[in-house]
Amino acid sequence: MQNFSTLKEIPPEFAHLNLKKLYYCGNVQLLQSHKVTIVGTRNPNPYAQNFTRTIAQRLSKEGIVIVSGGALGTDIIAHQASLPHTIMISPTSLEIIYPKSNEKTIRQIYQNGLVLSQFDPPYHPHSFSFLERNRLVVSLGECVIIPQADLRSGSMQSAKYALSLQKKVFVPPHHIGQSNGTQSLAKEGKAEVIWDIEEWMERYFVKNRDSITQDSLCQDEILEFCKKNPLFEEAFLRFGEILFEYELDGKITRNSGRIVVSES
Repeated sequence: MQNFSTLKEIPPEFAHLNLKKLYYCGNVQLLQSHKVTIVGTRNPNPYAQNFTRTIAQRLSKEGIVIVSGGALGTDIIAHQASLPHTIMISPTSLEIIYPKSNEKTIRQIYQNGLVLSQFDPPYHPHSFSFLERNRLVVSLGECVIIPQADLRSGSMQSAKYALSLQKKVFVPPHHIGQSNGTQSLAKEGKAEVIWDIEEWMERYFVKNRDSITQDSLCQDEILEFCKKNPLFEEAFLRFGEILFEYELDGKITRNSGRIVVSES
């Protein structure tokens, strides 16, 4: 393993965490690139595995850096698919490889990507270490993609944390009964569904190769959708009960069963 060093300055994305120091090993220049966080279950089904691999590769092709936590399942698939454009946040100090089952890929990240840790050596993970790691993973990305998650899972806590930071959360569609966590995020209007990866890429990344604007990631997806005057039932299936709040706020109205965006 290469020697690790301490960052001279804490990246601004971590300012709210009040970190005292941050260790790194690898290509520190990746911190200057646009970054997207991918997190999810340690036991993704074949569909979620393929989605993770495809979207990580596609983002990496555009020069977008993938941030994750090096864990089994979704995390390591995202890292593998995006190398060398990937950053891993470790739940241990940097001289300790964790988890050992992912050692081959993690060593590749040390050599060709970037690994960060907030922990002074020697430090082995404790239960709270993963929560702290997850905060860094979410904080570093400009948005968060969750390919699959159960209702009671660390990924759902990451989604909650991302929303508290006003970061956009994206999820793929799933069959009924699968990935109940991401399904609930979509139903409640807390996450946007990626129906088509190429269309999503075109919308947020390809048209703006030189910059991923925060405006594009934070724009009001509900109002944009409603400008097409969809049937209320169609919009409700996509965004859920948050539509009622938009009605109460006067942002939208209903006319013959279709939604009309109110003039500002």
